Amino acid sequence: MKRFTLITVVVVFMSFFAHAETAPRPLFVRAKCDGKLSSVVLSALKEAVTASRKYQLVPTLDDNGHLETVQTIYLTCAENNEVTAVATQFGIAKCRSTTVCHSVIDGISLNVALCNANLSADCGRALFKYFEAYMNRPNPTPLNVD
Repeated sequence: MKRFTLITVVVVFMSFFAHAETAPRPLFVRAKCDGKLSSVVLSALKEAVTASRKYQLVPTLDDNGHLETVQTIYLTCAENNEVTAVATQFGIAKCRSTTVCHSVIDGISLNVALCNANLSADCGRALFKYFEAYMNRPNPTPLNVD
């Protein structure tokens, strides 16, 4: 009986930790990308996030009232003829309530991409790959939100 109880406890803890590793992390994307081409870049980025299943797009920094730490991607886009320039920065945010939020941006994450009109969707997917590389970098300096 003791052996059965021990096995049950081990299985429960293993399933808990396995679930914790596979649960998608909340991700908030704030973008100023209103142009025709830049909206394609933004849509492709969001589709790549959703397809990865590692992250869950959330519509607000407070994660709909969950008040968890949220990963952030900030984008600013500018278009000129058939080229879109996209500046990105990554960080985290934490809300104490639905109206009081604090965020911090990691300065080393600043990236600028030039996207050709016929490769706008590829550019959005590449931006997500850059975000994943940033998240998986070795020995990152932790960001703190006070």
